[in-house]
Amino acid sequence: MIALMVSVFFVLLLLGVPIIYTLLASSIVTYAVFSPRDLITVVQNMYSANESFALLAIPLFILSGMLMSGGGISKRLVNFFEKLMGFMTGGLAIVAIVACVFFGALSGSAPATVAAIGSIMIPSMVEKGYDKAWTADLLASTGTLGSVIPPSIPMVLYGVLAHTSVTALFTAGVLPGLLVGLCYCVYAHFKCKKDGIGKAQKYSAKEIAKSFIEAIWALLMPVIILGGIYSGLFTATEAATVSVVYGLIIGIFVYKELKLKDVPRILFQAAKSSAAILMIITTAAAFATILTRNNIPTIVANWIIGFAKTPTMFWLAFSGFMLILGMFMSVSPALVILTPILTPAVTALNIHPVHFGLVFIIWMCIGTITPPFGSSVFITCGITNISSAEAFRKIVPLVLIFVIAVILLMLFPEITLFLPRLFGQI
Repeated sequence: MIALMVSVFFVLLLLGVPIIYTLLASSIVTYAVFSPRDLITVVQNMYSANESFALLAIPLFILSGMLMSGGGISKRLVNFFEKLMGFMTGGLAIVAIVACVFFGALSGSAPATVAAIGSIMIPSMVEKGYDKAWTADLLASTGTLGSVIPPSIPMVLYGVLAHTSVTALFTAGVLPGLLVGLCYCVYAHFKCKKDGIGKAQKYSAKEIAKSFIEAIWALLMPVIILGGIYSGLFTATEAATVSVVYGLIIGIFVYKELKLKDVPRILFQAAKSSAAILMIITTAAAFATILTRNNIPTIVANWIIGFAKTPTMFWLAFSGFMLILGMFMSVSPALVILTPILTPAVTALNIHPVHFGLVFIIWMCIGTITPPFGSSVFITCGITNISSAEAFRKIVPLVLIFVIAVILLMLFPEITLFLPRLFGQI
């Protein structure tokens, strides 16, 4: 039964069939051959998979990110950081990194961060003499921090699947996200200094103050959203609702760049993006049911424990596996398929599920910038009008920074667990 399902799954995947249809077809074929009377189970599992209230945060954060991008929030953030950090060599590159970190704390989505900040920063950087391919790689890499910096859509997904506190995951993502962002800033500074590009440009205190006043409503947004979550004022799902309302008000009535006629188009785009993620969750539920019925999670967990008898051995095996998997599978499908399988092994090895979730998500983020299917690189290549092959040739140093960061997280769990423990969330 499992052999048939896995065979159908990988054949369809290699043929280029979208992951949604691959998951659904492999499940239906398996049920039809071995248990046709249980085909109704497919529909029941697909329906129940989306009953979690926490999943409502996914479409809301996607909508929020699109409203902020269309309402001028991202543009004002970039302008403020450019004035604030222009005095450093490579200032524009550092501005791009900081803007990605900050916008990630607003949108919760890596693709939204890459697209929103990339469309603003890449043309400006290329005009200032930055190499096109390197610029595309930098924005693709730092844009993926939208999945690490809270609030994060993959964290919501993992939290639901692993029955782990989403709020604790959000809190745990702060230090790792800032650590990776800082590493990229240091790298960009010395890279630009070595290449003689991105010369420092000073701005007056008046110009900085003016840009700050223009961006203050945008800067307040993560304070309101994350402050509300961490203080216990509202849940992650309620925070997503607050961010949508706030984005609408600021875009329409304060910055006045978002028109009422634009709202239906944004709602439609957000619905399309949300549907893709939720359909993956839905179709994966039937796939996961077959695995559970055949006791696969327990078998895999016992095999991992037998092979990797210590957390260190587990992390080594897991890292090698994720480095390869991330090249071929995007974040959401990997989380949906693997979380129920790996969680029992993680628990048995006394690895905290919050710590594991952060490492898991970061490894999948690395996959979005590695060949051959680095989705984040494809987005920035579209903005710069270069081929993905050209961009991938210069991606290695940026991937290494991410890899070094995730190794540090595996070696020192307190980087992820310190803040959740401080706030009494775990």
